[in-house]
Amino acid sequence: MKTILIVDDIETNRKLLRQMLRIIGGVNVIEAVDGKEAVTIFEKEFPDLILMDINMPVMSGYESTSIIKSMAGENYTPIIFVTALSAEASLALALALASGGDDFISKPFNKEVLESKMNAHLRIRELNQQVNDKNNDLTDINKYLTHEQNLIEHFFNGALQQSFLDQKYIKYHMSSMSSFNGDLLLVTRSQKGGIYLVMGDFTGHGLSAAMGTLPVAMIFFKMAEKGLALGDIAREVNRQLNKFMPSGMFFAATLLFLNDRGDKMSVWMGGMPESYWLGKDGELKGEIFSQHMPLGILPDSGFVETVEVFNVEKGDKVYLYSDGVNEARNPDGEMFGNDRLKELLCNHGDDRFDEVLNNLQAFTTSGNQNDDVTLIELTCDESLVLNNDEENGNEAYALPWHMSTAFSATEMRDDEIIIKLANMLCTHPALASHKGILQILLSEIYSNILDHSILGLNSDKKENAEEFSEYYKKREQKLQKLEDALIEFDFSLMADSEKQYLQMIIKDNGAGYKGHVVNDSDVLPYGRGLEIIHGLSESISFSDEGKTLEVLYLLQSG
Repeated sequence: MKTILIVDDIETNRKLLRQMLRIIGGVNVIEAVDGKEAVTIFEKEFPDLILMDINMPVMSGYESTSIIKSMAGENYTPIIFVTALSAEASLALALALASGGDDFISKPFNKEVLESKMNAHLRIRELNQQVNDKNNDLTDINKYLTHEQNLIEHFFNGALQQSFLDQKYIKYHMSSMSSFNGDLLLVTRSQKGGIYLVMGDFTGHGLSAAMGTLPVAMIFFKMAEKGLALGDIAREVNRQLNKFMPSGMFFAATLLFLNDRGDKMSVWMGGMPESYWLGKDGELKGEIFSQHMPLGILPDSGFVETVEVFNVEKGDKVYLYSDGVNEARNPDGEMFGNDRLKELLCNHGDDRFDEVLNNLQAFTTSGNQNDDVTLIELTCDESLVLNNDEENGNEAYALPWHMSTAFSATEMRDDEIIIKLANMLCTHPALASHKGILQILLSEIYSNILDHSILGLNSDKKENAEEFSEYYKKREQKLQKLEDALIEFDFSLMADSEKQYLQMIIKDNGAGYKGHVVNDSDVLPYGRGLEIIHGLSESISFSDEGKTLEVLYLLQSG
């Protein structure tokens, strides 16, 4: 039921309007004898509609209407003036409408006209209340989102501040297309030496993308602090994002670890544009391509944690970037592109980082970003990865340690046997951060022994795709028929005053294999297994006619 306030100093007029409203029905009627009383009643009752006389003692309808409208604020309370004068002839009526009145009705009253105008204004009032309610809801939501945004911004900035970002070795530029950056950069030093970096791009933009930084940063800093393997960090981030993030939200990322000597770089890359590796003299030493799906897409059972390992030198630079760089467009819709980026990097000296940013800004001209932009320059140097806490770095080597295991023909038929061996081996704290490299090293050692010493296969039978297929078909056949085969692994930690090593002695009961190392000038689709082993090891040596291989892997120096 609607409440109607009648304001008139003449009782006869109030009575007539009251009777007419009762005939119309569905309303509750209250009365005031002048404008001042109308203001007092409005403040207490908040009527839905007011029928206001103009000329009254104490306070006129002009003054009362102006005050009531001010009190009502954004809430629409219709005021219909009741007058005996015609609208065309009444200057007083014009003044009344100017004071805030919404309509008028002439005396003598016409029930149909009164009802029609009341219904129209009450409908407007109802719509106004709906709009106000929606605005209040939106205000509450905006306050909540602002609070959430402040929390995310606080955490995002905190994570960036927690990162080790020495401009001498790590230059970076991050620019978001909205209030929040969907790109993420985190860098930290390991207590055991070495530096971990993750750079990535969440699906979408703004707050929804930035929210993903929370689980990634928590996992990254915690696992890096423990010196865990890069592949294990990638696996855990993937597992948590896949488990908790909404469907369709994932994290294209590059995870990088530079070891404590600054000479070996491990990379896990999923869904990111290729990275560029330049020598200290500016020559392009390599391009690093994504080998995996973005994090958060695959279930843990389908995830592959394998990393790539590169032997780097002091002064080498690695350039990482999000697709906001290469996919940036100029006003004509042309993309900045990888070729343009690579040319800028290769044709400039120490200013190449700034040159890329300047050219990118000039290319887009309008300055309107269509994606978040991140560019990173990492300079490889032992000073970057120095361990300042020598005790933490040497605790893991304080006690002698040895581990032995052996594979029979049954274990050799297990496709994941090397993964299992690496997982078991790297439970030792001194080896945990080396897991990615050791898995590659063990895989190459094992493949060479199994294929050539145990199964007696010949690598030069892989000249083309057809011979590759035939080679692996023959390998599988021999492997299934294999009996009485044995490969023994012995692992020991060794240390002197300056260096710590993992010694690996691998023996087998096959025909023996010494192999050969492919030279850089050779362009062959086979025979690079021993080259990889040489590149990752401090030294290797064969004995017992190729049936025993000794490998020294350098863990820590200085």
